[in-house]
Amino acid sequence: MSGALLVLYDADCGICTHSARLLRRLDRGHRLDLAPLQVATRLADAPPPAVLGEALHVRDAAGRWAVGGAALVRIGRALPLLRPFALVAGLPGIRRLVEPAYRLVARNRHRISRGLGLTACRVDRDRG
Repeated sequence: MSGALLVLYDADCGICTHSARLLRRLDRGHRLDLAPLQVATRLADAPPPAVLGEALHVRDAAGRWAVGGAALVRIGRALPLLRPFALVAGLPGIRRLVEPAYRLVARNRHRISRGLGLTACRVDRDRG
């Protein structure tokens, strides 16, 4: 893997796939490597599929994993347009709310996807 942050998203989830597409557009510096968690079995150090399906997972170039709300903050730090989000998420008081808010959305992501009319489809891995 390059120096890019590996972001594993659920390709069977509309909001996850939509979010991955948005991240791809925001990632002009190619700081993210977006991949469906369904292909993560190719990674020797990946958590088991059942664990991957529970929350967003990211891995940095040093092999460190971040999960859930911490993964969102890590993505925010990687993309210049999202750095203000990452800074706010680190503020006392707010930091304690990030993970519970993430878990609430994650537990209901398929329901939210249907409500928003988002269908699941793979993000084109080609940047060109």
